[in-house]
This record gives sequence, C-alpha cells and structure tokens, in this order.
Amino acid sequence: MRGVHSVHTLSFGALYIEAWHRSRGGAADTRLGPATGFLVGAPGETWLITARHVLTGKRSDTGASLRDDGLHPDYIRVRFASGGEEAFLPITKDFDLYEDDLQLDALWRGHDDQRVDIAALHIGALPQGVIEALMPNTWPTLRELHPLERRAQAGADADLDIPLRITDRLFVLGFPFGHTGSWPFAVWTAAPVASEPLALWDGLPAFLLDARTREGQSGSPVVMHIRPGDPVAAGGDVYEHEETVTALVGVYSGRIDPRADLGMVWTTEALYTIVPEAAPPGWTPHVQN
Repeated sequence: MRGVHSVHTLSFGALYIEAWHRSRGGAADTRLGPATGFLVGAPGETWLITARHVLTGKRSDTGASLRDDGLHPDYIRVRFASGGEEAFLPITKDFDLYEDDLQLDALWRGHDDQRVDIAALHIGALPQGVIEALMPNTWPTLRELHPLERRAQAGADADLDIPLRITDRLFVLGFPFGHTGSWPFAVWTAAPVASEPLALWDGLPAFLLDARTREGQSGSPVVMHIRPGDPVAAGGDVYEHEETVTALVGVYSGRIDPRADLGMVWTTEALYTIVPEAAPPGWTPHVQN
C-alpha cells in the first residue's frame, strides 16, 4: 500500500485472549467471551496482564457474576503470533487460572483491593517462536524528545517527566467486540484523558478516558504515543521535537456505565504494586497518607 512504510512495534503488544469454563462432564467447554491482554517483564520471565474481571468472571466492584448462568473461567486461551514480514502464524496456548477445580488456589495475582480491576498471570518463557513484544516499563523524560546525538547537550530541565494531563490523547490497544480482523495487530482506539489523573477516581489508582471502547477491550494496554512534531507542554514551555516517544500509562478495564463512553484506566502504579518484578529499576510503591 502506498505511503505505508512500517508497522508500529506496539501493534504486536496487545494479545487476543478468551476466557473459558471447563466442563466437568462429557460436554464441551464453554467460551465465556473475548478480552485483551499484554506482556510485561523481561524476555523469558513474562507476565500476562489483563482485567481482573476477565479472570474471575465477576464484577470487581461488587463481586457479582457477569453471567446469568454463573459460569466462571477456569482457563484462558491466548493467541500469540509467530513468523513475520509477509505472514504471521497463530500459536494458541491455554493457561490454567487455578490449581484446583474449586477455584480456591489462584495461579494469578490481583491487588489487595479487589476493586482494582487488574490481574497478572505468570507466563515465564513464551512458546517457541512467538514474537515477544513487551510493554515498556519506564516513563519518558523530555530528554527523550531530542534526537540521540543531542540529548547530552540538553539542560537539566530535560530530565523532567513528560506530563500526563487532562485532555491529552492516549490510545487503547485491543480487539473491540473480539474482532480480530487486523490480527496480530491491535486496534488503536484514540481517547482523551477525561478526569484529572492525580485526582484518584473514587479514591482508587485510576482515571477516566473519553473513548468509544467496547467489550473485548477489557485488559488492553493504554499508551501515550507522541509523534515527531507533536507539541509537548511542560514546565511552562512548549517543546517541539523530532523523536517518537511511547509509554505504558495503564490498564483499561471497561466503561463505568453502559450508557456512557467513559472508560476506566488503572495506573501503572497499581500494576507494579501487583507485579513488582516488572517494575522499572528503583521503583517504590507510593504510600498514601
């Protein structure tokens, strides 16, 4: 296609997943629904991140079952990609969620506050041949907006974090309605920040996006993506730059009400509290007074 030069690396970063209930008799297992996940950690030592309600089949705020029949997931099916350039081949792998049939001994981790709708499942080494696309775990600074050869000449102000502000445009990477027409490439849903990120929505480590997201995108990574030429305001100045900067901002878990296009993003602070093994060097959890 004319004008198309490359595929963004993070388009591989969202994984299509399905939650399944295991039959205890001769009947076939029940597919409970689609969702999205992503990988954090290091090569050979990875964690799959998604929304907590995807793994429990229950609302994180009330604990109520998401289905009228009360079925809950026993395992998830993850579709990885192998190959490259001209053809990608799916590698599908099932991961158990519990050690026992009674679902008493979970193999995944959640936040101490179950309202925080994030879950992490230890994957370890990925299947042979899988394209390993890990989400970045460091927050960019203004210095990274400069070309590599000029970064050393930038002043001390360049070490300021790039700010995240209300109305900034973020992207939710996932598979809306479970559609995988662009697989293995995720759909990028543009979404401005709709609530003050520092305000703690409902007193929780979360903020809102104004996004036309739908079912199937629960568990999606939410990223900042600044392209060359995009203005960045920080410290009273507006910076023009030449570099692309991308950062993981949080985990998307769904709309706050089916009547509204307002969705919840759980912060990386909450994510790394659950999986400190994947946190950036020197990270320490924030303690609220």
